[in-house]
Amino acid sequence: MRDLQKKYLNTFAVSSAGGAASEAFLSMFLLYFYNQVLGLDPFLCGLGIALSLFVDAFTDPMIGGISDRSATRFGRRIPYMAFGLFGFALGIFLLFNVRLGSSQFALFSQLLLFIIITRISSTMFFIPRASLGIEMIKGYEQRNLLHARDNNFGILGTVIFYSSIATIFGDNWNQENGYKAVSLIVITLFLVTSLYSVFRLRNIESQFEKTTLNDETRNIGVIKGLISLWKNDSWRNLIIGTSLFGIVGSLSSVFSIYMINFFWLWKPDVFTLILALTIPGAFIAALSANKLLKNKDKKRTVLVLTCIMITIGPSLTILRIIDIEFGTNILPEAGLALPLLGLLFYLYATHSAFMAGVRVINGIVFSSMFSDVVEDHQKNTHARSEGLIISVNGLSGKILGGVGILLSGVLLSLAGFGEETSIEEKREAVTSLAIFSTSLLFVIAPISLFFISKYRINKSIHEDNLQDLGYETGNVKL
Repeated sequence: MRDLQKKYLNTFAVSSAGGAASEAFLSMFLLYFYNQVLGLDPFLCGLGIALSLFVDAFTDPMIGGISDRSATRFGRRIPYMAFGLFGFALGIFLLFNVRLGSSQFALFSQLLLFIIITRISSTMFFIPRASLGIEMIKGYEQRNLLHARDNNFGILGTVIFYSSIATIFGDNWNQENGYKAVSLIVITLFLVTSLYSVFRLRNIESQFEKTTLNDETRNIGVIKGLISLWKNDSWRNLIIGTSLFGIVGSLSSVFSIYMINFFWLWKPDVFTLILALTIPGAFIAALSANKLLKNKDKKRTVLVLTCIMITIGPSLTILRIIDIEFGTNILPEAGLALPLLGLLFYLYATHSAFMAGVRVINGIVFSSMFSDVVEDHQKNTHARSEGLIISVNGLSGKILGGVGILLSGVLLSLAGFGEETSIEEKREAVTSLAIFSTSLLFVIAPISLFFISKYRINKSIHEDNLQDLGYETGNVKL
């Protein structure tokens, strides 16, 4: 089993390169592209994306639960991954390269249709994929390495994505042909890495360890599984805490390109240079995560890192808001172009690099904490339900994230963020959005941290669970 983990860890993680690039492209540019480039009303943009998330949230448990109970010659996960990866690639292509018409109705209809295709296909690939990794690697600290390696390849994918932005967009964010070109790049990266991973892993499930207990997975349906999962205190508190953060996260993700363009005044070439300086922070954090997290309690680590994120994270945004609203000059001048740049550029890049590292390690530990719920749940139910657990993790996040995106569209629409709005009016509107989202963070954060603090699985409990289930504890250096 240990040789299996060593042999296939990189093969599993490599598909994260294409997945991360694709997800970054969608989250960062989809609403902006349909609003600012194609001219769809921001409320309709937010509504279309939110509706797709609501649909996806309820199909997630169905697909996750069905994959848990499947039995094929290639195992429980690979067939769904193989089918889903083609649908996901097709969906991205349709979103950015096909026009059903130029009216508001036509644009909204194509956004809703194509994004639903993309979301459901994404579920069919990414949930079975994540389930496969969790079943392959079960050790308490090994799972930190699993998610860290996944992050390493994900960062590589985002580097390729951001490099494409720098090369194609130049100093203009509103090039329709540019979005088409970038979509083809991320689609190609996703297909190449995912097809390679799926082909290499096609027979791996036959080599997995089996529990010594009676396996009741195929006898527990989705509804019964959801009820039993809700009874797990660690999962319930963790999902509530992380889902509340999902509202703020969805707002930040949707607003990011608006903030870059109208709040910080960065052009594509300058912002991509900032990202180039930020990437090393994230990459170093992912590479060193396994050593940094060794013998560390996951819950305590997450609480500390989350506190750093909600205090240091929005600090530059708050100072910029103060400068704009009160006419002060706390921060250096914004919006300088190449080759001048200016002090704010280096300050922003340094801050971004540090926060990228914190976010990476925090994300690794959060993923690892959710993974450890699998054996805790299995011990109580005799059902190995990675697909259901991972899909329900996404369900609440997508519902609340959909609310956040819908709220984003409403706020952009109320702010008059249409094609006829002047640049100055757009800058004022985005400043108001920055104030709102930052304030919301400080309201939600204490509530989220309270629930996360109720998580109870530590190393001792997890290894007891593995032993009771008849698995290796997995304490091996990969």
